[in-house]
Amino acid sequence: MTRAIEEWLATADVSFAVYGPADVERISGLTTDMQRVWRRRGQLPSLASGHARFGIIEAIEITLRYAASKAGISPSELQLDLADAAKAAKFHGVFSHGGCEVIGSPDDVDHFLKIFEEDQGQLGSFLVGKPRVSNYLVLNEWHETRIVDDPEDLVRDSEELNLVFNLRQFGSRLVELGRKPVVTIRFSDRLGFRSVRRLTGVGANDS
Repeated sequence: MTRAIEEWLATADVSFAVYGPADVERISGLTTDMQRVWRRRGQLPSLASGHARFGIIEAIEITLRYAASKAGISPSELQLDLADAAKAAKFHGVFSHGGCEVIGSPDDVDHFLKIFEEDQGQLGSFLVGKPRVSNYLVLNEWHETRIVDDPEDLVRDSEELNLVFNLRQFGSRLVELGRKPVVTIRFSDRLGFRSVRRLTGVGANDS
């Protein structure tokens, strides 16, 4: 991606999705009641205000922890830094159908969509930061984790038991079950041009 495009994007307002408890329940499967239980146990962050709000990284971390709990590993046992796995899922969310929302003049919106479709993922990577590896989170019997891209790397000779999490699927949950784009890019209004809204991958959706 050229420096000119980076400078052009720097003029836009870029914001990422925020989720409420009901959104997180759809994404992760962890009910709102159990979210409160986990919070009381210190397994979710305490609330700074009266309303729970979760960023993308938090939503994916909850999804990962709840998935592990269903396999018999309680959140208190899973004392791991899952930030890299959550960022990888966020990366895949951007490339899901409808993962990016772009708002602005027709020229700016069409230019963004054209680049997004043609630059082999560089624009999406710039928006969220491309992880070095991003496809699968592997948790072994000793609760050690690694992220790999090649399915052949899922099991090592020294390992008897692994849990594998498909981070591509977790990323798509953000859009499909979160019911909103992962990222919104809003360009400044242009005098004499009406503002349009479109989503990547699903055609026009003007408003």
